[in-house]
Amino acid sequence: MTLASVAGQRRLTGLLSQAIARGTLPPTLLFEGPPGVGKWRVARAVAAALNCLAPVRSASGLLIDACGTCRSCDRIARGVHVDLITLEPDDRASIKIDVIRDLLDRSGYRPFEGRRRVAIVRDAETLEGAAQNALLKSLEEPPPGTVFILTTAVPGALLPTVLSRCMRLRFGRLSAAEVAGVLSREHGMTPDIARAAAALADGSVGQALAFESADLSALRELAMHLLQQTASTGIAATRLQAAAALVGPPRKERSRQEIAVILRMASSMLRDIELLNTGSDQTALANLTLADALGALARPFAGARARAAFVAVDRALDALARNAGTKVVAEWVSLQI
Repeated sequence: MTLASVAGQRRLTGLLSQAIARGTLPPTLLFEGPPGVGKWRVARAVAAALNCLAPVRSASGLLIDACGTCRSCDRIARGVHVDLITLEPDDRASIKIDVIRDLLDRSGYRPFEGRRRVAIVRDAETLEGAAQNALLKSLEEPPPGTVFILTTAVPGALLPTVLSRCMRLRFGRLSAAEVAGVLSREHGMTPDIARAAAALADGSVGQALAFESADLSALRELAMHLLQQTASTGIAATRLQAAAALVGPPRKERSRQEIAVILRMASSMLRDIELLNTGSDQTALANLTLADALGALARPFAGARARAAFVAVDRALDALARNAGTKVVAEWVSLQI
């Protein structure tokens, strides 16, 4: 659990490392940004760096970082360090005042095992109003030796009085390559599937992992089939057959979410086709293992048609999000591509 191991977010991890090294880390921090981009991981890495028994200068240029191997780092990684307090929403997606009162009681003492006590509140937007108000005094004047870190994807859900007491750090989305790297290294996905999931994830590892339960290989084949069936034929019957394959057989129709994934994959493929048509290096393709099949589609989907197809898929995704019928959307997009 080190700052150097965090994918992306180099500017923020550098700033945090510098503040830790110089002893200027603010005692109250708010990490805000989209879900699944590393806020929780960075918060835990900050706790490790603050309490590491053998801090190091990172090869990536960080002034100070946790070693990742000492007793303190090991206990923080396992979530059993007595001076690391973590709160997460309950089953009803809320954090109640009683939980915050317990946090405040525990954080009122000086650190027992480490140099700094770190209290991390995950998804702080789920704090109930009374719980947020209970935090105010401690956020403004944290107990000696205690650092509060709140993480949120919805900072607007927090009270202005909470926001004003925190140093706010904005986390950006990761690149597709960074997401794919995390999926391969830490979640055991094959590089091919990791790249496909990353292309759909909008810069979020969490979003990519949401696709894990789906058979991405099968869904990608359906996306390719949709483009192949619509590539060079103007025959409506053939296009409607592609739509039927997209929806699935009666009584086994695919869910709205699965159809959306197929369309996002088709959109990713259309982007790759545009790259091939402009002579770009194939290593830039999101669907590198499909380069030959995509190359065969480059001529049918050239120029204005490629752009029109991309827009049609985007409009179909928007229609699905607005709860339009899946069969109607599938037939419409198959006729428009």
